[in-house]
Formats: sequence, structure tokens, C-alpha cells
Amino acid sequence: MSEFKDHFRHVEGLELITDASRLVLPPVTPRCTLSGADGRSIPFRVPLSEELMSKHLLLLGNIGTGKTTAISQIIRQIKDTMTADDVMVIFDTKGDFYERFHTANDIVISNDVSRFKGSNYWNIFREITIDGTPRSIRENALEIANNLFADKIKNTNQPFFPQAAKDILATFLTLCAMDESAVEENSNAGLVHYLENATKQELLEYFSENGQNRISSYLSPDAAAQSDGVLAELYQLLSEIFTGDFREHGSLSIRDLIRQKGGRIVFVEYDITVGSILAPVYRLLFDLAIKEGMGKNRSRGNTWFIIDEFRLIPNLQHIDNGINFGRSQGLKFVLGLQNIPQVYNAYGEAIAESLLSGLSTTISFRVDDKKSRDFIQHRYGSSLKKLVFRKSGQVAQGQIAEEVRTAKVIEDWDISRLGTGEAIIGIPNVQPFIFRFTQ
Repeated sequence: MSEFKDHFRHVEGLELITDASRLVLPPVTPRCTLSGADGRSIPFRVPLSEELMSKHLLLLGNIGTGKTTAISQIIRQIKDTMTADDVMVIFDTKGDFYERFHTANDIVISNDVSRFKGSNYWNIFREITIDGTPRSIRENALEIANNLFADKIKNTNQPFFPQAAKDILATFLTLCAMDESAVEENSNAGLVHYLENATKQELLEYFSENGQNRISSYLSPDAAAQSDGVLAELYQLLSEIFTGDFREHGSLSIRDLIRQKGGRIVFVEYDITVGSILAPVYRLLFDLAIKEGMGKNRSRGNTWFIIDEFRLIPNLQHIDNGINFGRSQGLKFVLGLQNIPQVYNAYGEAIAESLLSGLSTTISFRVDDKKSRDFIQHRYGSSLKKLVFRKSGQVAQGQIAEEVRTAKVIEDWDISRLGTGEAIIGIPNVQPFIFRFTQ
């Protein structure tokens, strides 16, 4: 029906607006203002209030359509208005955001700290001991081990081995964290060095001496093949995850950074050369940050999460709760996504739909796949449109006819003809409209 696209006339329901003078935006105090032009190339600014941004933003579009430019506009303005009660966590996949926005007060977590000013080495034990009680140490260590081993347990037909390795890691982390004499020495480097160099017998004796008989059973000499398989899983995880600068002595805790806030940005720099291997570390860092932002120790102010290329940190355990329940805790998410199937593949249908429905404002650039187009179109539903056309046939040849029919508010051709930097913006209780971002 694309041959009729210029002959549709709106009758009733929502309408895609190209002329900003026809758009009715609610009066708000902006926390951020999008700068650009409307569909006629007339300069136009879109104010986004604190209230609106607390309902989160989704930027959807193919590679190279303008998502990063739009996100940069948002980051720049939020950064300029952050107070000591705010903190921003940026998942930086290309280093662009670091280059544009890093200042002396900011923190960088990276697999290669030599590349970035303000870097520090992450310390897994600081995440475990931050709450200060024996119970919290046990719970934090178990949660971290569960998170790190989640993919290995999910993707095997012999879950016993990674589950046993997870139990060993959780118990070892707990014992080390509770050893007050070793608190200052506990580090990623020390953890890896000990576990990789201790013999099976030494590990067996260590756990037995500390009353961990269940853990000792995984290393029993009477089941050598089993214990070798369990340790192989543990060693593989250690070598994959604790690599590069994640294997060093450090003092940095992302939970502490979220708790302290300080008006700074925490850049989590994605290393594309080993990104898939380090995905569990990136996921853990963001899960810990999201959970801390929703926790009982949360201070006032905002915790911003800017995640471009959301697909690169799949299976975040706390993202759904963060989006759907974190609003009252000051959590605000800005997510960049290439296409909708990426979310469904990572989270499954139920969680994906819950997650996406919690992102109230959408900035949709050009997409080519059907599911992403369906997502955009379903957000706005249908309206009544009048189709004006010329009749064919010998009797009515050339006569003008009109027909009112139900049609999509956003048609396929509306999405297809979006140029670079052009998007369809959907704000709650506002007609969808065309917007062209300035560079």
C-alpha cells in the first residue's frame, strides 16, 4: 500500500506529527533539552523533565543512525546539572563518552587502566565486605559467585561441575572476607594467585580446617575425576574473568561509588577485544550498582545508568526491578539498543516485555527488522485515516474517491524514510513526532 502513503489524511486518533507548531508539549522544568529540528527542518527543542526521565528512555536504531549523538546530548546536560547527591554510571562501548565527558573527579573501571585517566583497579572483596556483618558477607559472596557462574551453569548439560565450582568460590570468598587479619591484603590478584597455585590437597585441608565439610567433599581424593572436573571449571572462570587489570591489587568498589555518589561519572569501559569473555564481569558490576541504587543504604539524589549497546551486557539480574521499581529510589535508565530481538534473545519474552514496557519514552531511529518495526508501531496502535485515490475501470476511470479505514499511526514507510539523526519520539500523553537531532 506504499503507493498511497502521500494520499492518507488523518481523521481520528493519534497522528505522527512533522510540524512542531502543531505539537502540544506539557509545560515542564527541563532536566534535559533535546536540540534539533522538526520534520520540516525548523529548529525545535524538546524539554525532558526530571519526572519524565524517571520513567526512563529507550533509544532504538540501526548502527550509525544517530543513537550515540542523541545520548551524548543527554549526558552533557545531566552532567552539567549533577549535584553531590547524584552519580552516573556509563557503559562506554567505544570510548567516545570517556573522550567527551571525563573530568578529574570521575572514575574509570577498565580492563586496561593505562588508557584512561582516573582509573583504579576493581576489588571483588570490597563489594563483599561493604555492609560489614558476617551475614551480609556470606550473602554478598554467594550472590557474586552466582552471578559469575550464571552463564556456565545455564549453558551446560552437566550443571554439577560449574555449580560445585561456584560453591567453592563463594565459600573461599566468604572465608577470606571474614578473616580480619587479611582484610587489607584481600584483592583480585591474591584471590587468583592462591586458587591457581594451591594444590588440590591444600584446598581440601583449607576448607576442612574451616569447617566446610560440604565444600571439602567436592575435592575428595576418592572421586578424583569429579574433583578434577570441578577445579577445571573454577580455573577456567578465573582465567577468563580475572584477566588484564581485573587481575590486579586494587581498592575500588562500585557499590561504594554508588553509595557515596559525589556528583561524578563512573565509566565502565568495554574492551571489545575480550568483551564476550568479560561479559560476566560487566554484568556483575552493573547488577551490583543497580542493586545498591535500590538498597536501604541509598542516599537521596539520582543514580543514572547510561547503557549504549545494551546487548553487550545480557542477562542483568536486577535490570527489570531497576526499571520497574527503581523510580522511587532515584534510578534513571537511558538504554541504547540496535533492535528488539536482542532483548528477547537475552531475557526471554516475559521479562523482555516487562522491561521494554517500563521504558516510557522512546526515541526510535531507522530499523530494518520486522520485530523492531512492530514494536514501534504497537507503541502507538491504530487510528482512522482517509485514503484518497483515483478509481480505475472503464466507467469510473479517473474519478476521485475517498475511503476511511483503520491504519497504523506509524506506517512502515515512516520508519523507512528516516535519515541519519532523524527519529520518531514518543513521550507519554503526547502525539508521536519527527525530530532531527543536531550533531
